[in-house]
Amino acid sequence: MEDLLDPSSSAFGSSSPLPTAGCVNPRQPDVVLQQGSRQNPQTGVAISKIEEILAANIDALNEAQALTIPLRSRRTGKVRPVQFPSTRGADVKKFTALLQILHLSHEALVAGTVITKRSAPLILFPEPQRLCSVWLTNARHRAIYYQNPELFGSQQYVDELVDDIAFTFGLGRDALNIVAASKGLIAGAVSVTINNGSALCCNPDDGQGVLLPNVQAISRINLGTTKWLLVIEKEATFRGLVASRFHETSTAGPGILVTAKGYPDLSTRQFLHQLHTEFPILPMYGLVDFDPDGVKIMLTYKNGSRSLQHEENVTLNRLSWIGPRSDDILGDHVQSSPSANMDETCVFNRTPSDQFSLPQSSASPGRPGDFSPVDVTLPLKAADRKLAVRLLLATIGKDSQCTGSLDFVRELQVMLLLNTKAEIQAVDEAGDLTAWLDSALTKNMNRI
Repeated sequence: MEDLLDPSSSAFGSSSPLPTAGCVNPRQPDVVLQQGSRQNPQTGVAISKIEEILAANIDALNEAQALTIPLRSRRTGKVRPVQFPSTRGADVKKFTALLQILHLSHEALVAGTVITKRSAPLILFPEPQRLCSVWLTNARHRAIYYQNPELFGSQQYVDELVDDIAFTFGLGRDALNIVAASKGLIAGAVSVTINNGSALCCNPDDGQGVLLPNVQAISRINLGTTKWLLVIEKEATFRGLVASRFHETSTAGPGILVTAKGYPDLSTRQFLHQLHTEFPILPMYGLVDFDPDGVKIMLTYKNGSRSLQHEENVTLNRLSWIGPRSDDILGDHVQSSPSANMDETCVFNRTPSDQFSLPQSSASPGRPGDFSPVDVTLPLKAADRKLAVRLLLATIGKDSQCTGSLDFVRELQVMLLLNTKAEIQAVDEAGDLTAWLDSALTKNMNRI
């Protein structure tokens, strides 16, 4: 990757160096990513495991036996061999696809290059310092899906097979030198230095945000005078806040805005985990909808996802849910009863009257005087209720995704008992989210 972002590359149409826009305070210390975070220490293990499979199949060919690729299910943990030839057409396709992915991964590991699950175009802006998607421009990057789209059929099929292979090997996806093109966006007075020394400024001036680089391509991050980081569920909310320059004008001080556009992708989680690890004093908050999906997104960021539990360095255990929560949406319409002890062993053993009192009030703190919960809330759908119950059951069972998240339990209980949910925009006052966010950030940061 040494020629990644090479300023002399014809992609830039100039041999002049890439400027390093002054978007950070150079007097602040940089967060330097350790060499081990950029170089894969498990390369030899991955190569060995792939070669074992290929050698076994060469032996099978010599002995006129069926070819086999062992694959461990991420759902059950059991190994099911995928064979060729097979009477099942799906197995024939799966074997062929797995073999091609293993071949491409082995080729990348031996050559020291990186392949993506799907290609991403180079995005150039009028100003050179506004370059993004730069980590995908290396000519040696190859996209798995486009190697044979007729075979793979869909990007999701590639994603599942790559994760299955990594799980079978007991390694992370990065150990295969396979990365996903990040969908995450970032905005803030942050400067990211790529491995060859080129700089990417993350402070856009058009409200669009900058595409997050893959963590393997980063050697240094300068956070400048950043005081906080806000992870936002929705891209539209992110763009609105960037356009208003909230990350610069907030009364809580300068900050960083990040979004993964819904459920977080692995690359965004890895980037945030790196910041989380290298800069532990930076407070991180999550802004998600007040609904079961919002809770699940928060838990995915904090504790990882069940389907990718074999992945390392993807969690944010100090991430705090800034809201909106039930008291933000409903105000004093929902009050916790002093006798309602949040004991995780009896989540389903209380009645609504045991847990909450519902006083009649037409206004709540921080809301317009004519506020009514009916104005901003929606009823839960059947799918919402099922997800909420699954998350609660996982908590009771001490599932690794939800352990230690009793604050989320209360919010899920409120949703179920009152049959209500709300979007982030429910806390808007006259369409302006920034006033509520200023208050929430200041309140949370004063607790630190």
